[in-house]
Amino acid sequence: MKHIKIGLIFAILLPFVANAQVAESEIEFNTEAYNFGKIDFGNQKVNATFIFTNNSDKPFEIKDVRASCGCTVPAWPEKPIMPGKKGVITATFDPTNLAGEVDKHIEIFGNWTDIMSKILSIQGTILEPDQDKLNKIYPGQFGYLKQTKNTLALGDIVNTQVFTDTVVFYNSYNLDLKIKEVTKQPEYVSISLGKTTLKAGDTSRAIIRVDARNIDDYGLINEEIVFKTTDRSYPYKAVKLAFFVREDFSQLKKRQIKKKPNAVLSSTEFNFGEMREGAEKSMPVILKNTGKSPLKVLKVKIDCGCTALDLEGITIEPGTEKHVELWFDSMYMTGDVSKEVVLFTNDPQNHILKLYITARVLKN
Repeated sequence: MKHIKIGLIFAILLPFVANAQVAESEIEFNTEAYNFGKIDFGNQKVNATFIFTNNSDKPFEIKDVRASCGCTVPAWPEKPIMPGKKGVITATFDPTNLAGEVDKHIEIFGNWTDIMSKILSIQGTILEPDQDKLNKIYPGQFGYLKQTKNTLALGDIVNTQVFTDTVVFYNSYNLDLKIKEVTKQPEYVSISLGKTTLKAGDTSRAIIRVDARNIDDYGLINEEIVFKTTDRSYPYKAVKLAFFVREDFSQLKKRQIKKKPNAVLSSTEFNFGEMREGAEKSMPVILKNTGKSPLKVLKVKIDCGCTALDLEGITIEPGTEKHVELWFDSMYMTGDVSKEVVLFTNDPQNHILKLYITARVLKN
């Protein structure tokens, strides 16, 4: 009977433990900015360790940890940290082919009462490569003016973050080469360029600052920065930017979360069935706001011009709904088709809503 009683008590208490929340101030970290100092250029990895103590009277559960780029891999406790106990979050940073100042982030999602997430940072400096290592860091580059990287992959970021990265140019020619100008750069990017004239064997650093606060967009971003040079064999040097932007809800207070909007779609899957090539069809979509404050559709992103959904920029008051048509145009398509429409809203728990479109298009 004792075993039955204990099991019954645990079953009763379990929902309360799962729903318990802790304040940000009750989880004390030994540091919120891990600084690895200065390290040599190379392939050595940095292991950042963040130790925290649960000073609350409730279990602290980490639900997810996201890194700001693919160069950082986080790990965290799977089980809740009980009151008075310590926990450890680690983040392995891979500095391969990176040089200059480093400021990477990991975002902690837990059972907080007063915030959505907490940001910890990894900082330090990677020294410039020695001359004898230059031939190892410019593999497969075109032309004589080579560059350490041609892509800045920032990963999953929020629109309040600022990132700084460095691209090093190297003159492998036996005559001077010049970086004449930046012919293309997004408005949210600023560039500090070192030497513009590089003698044979010289290097020059381009410090690239990406300010997500100035990005008026959400979702997947693919743009590029282009440098014009005097390298006759390959005069234009491009650095691609690739990342996914979300709204930052991390600073919302508990009272704001309680009064948030709540976005509810009538459906997320839309099967248009069989249709002839070039035909158009539409299906109704209802977006409801069952929350306590106005719901805003910040952005509608479609993966081709074959779909349309007129919801971007609309506001839905609490307790009301919006009726629109989801259009699909099968022009120039045949066979089984799958498309996606993504909504970005100001609902922290339903910030990203995806609508999946399928059809079988018969050839005329």
